[in-house]
Amino acid sequence: MKYIITEEQYNKVISQKSLFWIKRRYDLVKAALKETFEMMYTDVCRIDDYEKFELKFFSVMMEELLYDDENFNYSDYDAMRNILQDLFYVECTEFYFNGRELC
Repeated sequence: MKYIITEEQYNKVISQKSLFWIKRRYDLVKAALKETFEMMYTDVCRIDDYEKFELKFFSVMMEELLYDDENFNYSDYDAMRNILQDLFYVECTEFYFNGRELC
């Protein structure tokens, strides 16, 4: 699967510390996304509200990525979380609503 990002998103990745971290470790980010899907599989039927699911989904993903990296302050963490939400919004949405159909 290929991801297409806009030039503006690419420039953000280059210019900010947290976003540059994502770019350098994109394979790790994709692995964390896959693990998050596996861990959140059972939560799809338990969480009735998409916004709550999305919040938990990206919190779990951030824990997967940063479990041993203490070099991030709150603003870097928030910036990284926002770009991950932008990059993987469609995947998260499809995962949730496809899973809800099976409940």
